[in-house]
Amino acid sequence: MQPIVNGLQTEYDGRMAFEQIDANTDAGQQRLRFYTLRGHPSYAVVDREGKVLWSATGQLAEGQLRQQIDAAIPK
Repeated sequence: MQPIVNGLQTEYDGRMAFEQIDANTDAGQQRLRFYTLRGHPSYAVVDREGKVLWSATGQLAEGQLRQQIDAAIPK
């Protein structure tokens, strides 16, 4: 799924920040717990205050992720 995320990261540059977390590190595991993500791949859309607006774990279609990103970006 990384190429999809990378493509979306390029497309939404300047409008949304992306963070990739390495689930194989202690720091990565802490971040996953912070966002209450239980596995990988996992995705979370978080507002500027750190509130999780949406999250999912497992394979995800680009359109599903794009829909959640679009819903989170202020118009």
